[in-house]
Amino acid sequence: MNPHLSPQGSPAGPSSPTSDDRRSAQPGRRVTDWNPPPEGNGAGCRIVDLPRVTDPRGNLTFIEGNEHVPFDIQRVYYLYDVPGGESRGGHAHRGLEQLIVAAAGSFDVIVDDGSEVARFHLNRSYYGLYVPRLTWRELGNFSTGSVCLVLASQKYGEDDYFRDYDEFIVARNVAQGVTP
Repeated sequence: MNPHLSPQGSPAGPSSPTSDDRRSAQPGRRVTDWNPPPEGNGAGCRIVDLPRVTDPRGNLTFIEGNEHVPFDIQRVYYLYDVPGGESRGGHAHRGLEQLIVAAAGSFDVIVDDGSEVARFHLNRSYYGLYVPRLTWRELGNFSTGSVCLVLASQKYGEDDYFRDYDEFIVARNVAQGVTP
């Protein structure tokens, strides 16, 4: 939860700021956008702070392969109109790496590398979550109108998926040289 917001989601403090109070000194930015990035690591994943070009007419964020993500971008897809209470993901990849971005709205990403589980709440379009290969992921808690943008290191291939958690754990242990 954002430490600058009350549980109701309104700015903390005795009164709500005016629209002028919400504007930062830099054109096109709101003070609320200057929050520090979410905690950056967990289960082998990390938050990537993406470049922001601010402009009073609207802001722009861009992502370049092998620059902002440690892979060449081979596929881009997005999830949208996810019904309330539904979740997505529930799998891991053998070789594929991803960057997951909340292009609109917010959602949670729960990642599991077989020994650690971490939850990331994504709600800013200029923060992405890097998910390396052999990491189980589940997405849920989608806000109304949210859009989950995913950049992937490989084109789609069903043979790259682990859809059974126990098979994923066995493969993860083999990759790490752990014997059962």
